[in-house]
Amino acid sequence: MFFAVKWHYDKDRKAQKAGVLSAVGKIAAILMILLPALLYATFTLARTLGLDLTLPG
Repeated sequence: MFFAVKWHYDKDRKAQKAGVLSAVGKIAAILMILLPALLYATFTLARTLGLDLTLPG
């Protein structure tokens, strides 16, 4: 009986861990997709306001 309870407990922990990893992966993917859009919006706004964003060189 002990092993049956332990098996179910371990199975539940693995399922929870997989769920957390899946959620973290989705959040990371969303952030990677939104990052270029945010950068584009930032530089567009800066250019609209007349800021000079060229690198010295």
